[in-house]
Amino acid sequence: MKKLLLSFVVLPGALAIAQVGINTEEPKAMLDISAKDNQKGDLRIQDVEEKSTQWLLVWDEKDQKVKRRSLSDLKYDMILDKGKINYIRSKQPAKADDIIKKIKQCAPENIAFDKLFGVDGKHDFVYCATTVTGVTGTNYNRTWLNLNLGAEYADINSPHFDPTVSKTGTDAHEDDRTYGSLYQWQRASDGHEFRDSEATDRLAYDWIGMGELAGKFITNVHGSWVRDDIDRPGRYLYLWGAVGVSDPCPSGYHVPTDQEWEQFHEAVAGDAISGAEANQMMTQNKLPNLAAAGCRDCYEDENINEIQQGIYWASDNSYDRSRVNGLLFHNGGSSPTINTYFTAHGYSVRCIKNN
Repeated sequence: MKKLLLSFVVLPGALAIAQVGINTEEPKAMLDISAKDNQKGDLRIQDVEEKSTQWLLVWDEKDQKVKRRSLSDLKYDMILDKGKINYIRSKQPAKADDIIKKIKQCAPENIAFDKLFGVDGKHDFVYCATTVTGVTGTNYNRTWLNLNLGAEYADINSPHFDPTVSKTGTDAHEDDRTYGSLYQWQRASDGHEFRDSEATDRLAYDWIGMGELAGKFITNVHGSWVRDDIDRPGRYLYLWGAVGVSDPCPSGYHVPTDQEWEQFHEAVAGDAISGAEANQMMTQNKLPNLAAAGCRDCYEDENINEIQQGIYWASDNSYDRSRVNGLLFHNGGSSPTINTYFTAHGYSVRCIKNN
């Protein structure tokens, strides 16, 4: 009986150091399944060291082998599909590996491609989302893109491409690579938003279907970019927003509502509207790269005014047909979220994730 008990004690120890092979008399430190006779093929997991279970075996069609892939890599494969990878390699063959490496610095679930990525060659932007939490006393937790739409840091064709860049305060305001595009309210990404787009004083006949005005910035410093002499349902249009057909944000994101800007303002400054403390929005460190990016056609001409203020569109129209709400901040200290602006002005867009 004693010998039997001893056998049970010794056996587990032997199993702990045993190596197992199939069709091989010299098994390695792996599960080694070798072909027998004239059969072909093998299955090997090389250099197993980590004890994590966060990986899977997948079949690699190119190499015709089973390979070990981490769950993280598989997530990137789903986000960075072959179409996008091939597009990046065709567009930037010399820098493709570096671009892909920089994209992978962002967590796979936070990568967001521009709506028109790979479509027209002009909107090849890749963004990285970030979670914003509020100051003490607030219960705020929302996900935002970390860059303005059209920011140079998000452009794969720029030598300064860096989608995970994180700058706040003066560092963000004084770096024009954080600025991005300047949109007219409720217009889609048709090219008008680029800072060097052609300007015209011809007003559009409708809110959608721009025709030959597509890509052109429509100047009307004291009004709308849509004609006012035609009866259009402009006051209550919601072309921007989570279900808006013209919303320029990546899939799963939208231009914030006025209420969402107020909630963000409260999370940063402690109140929802005014911001009593001087320059709180100018110096905030909650949302990276929220820069004072200037405006276009907001001071009597079609030029871009690189003034030290940030104006960000809201998707709501609670004022009238030609004026809507947005977030304003500047060195003066106040940062109201209920200021109204003419829809023909060009302002920044920052996207928030859909709830």
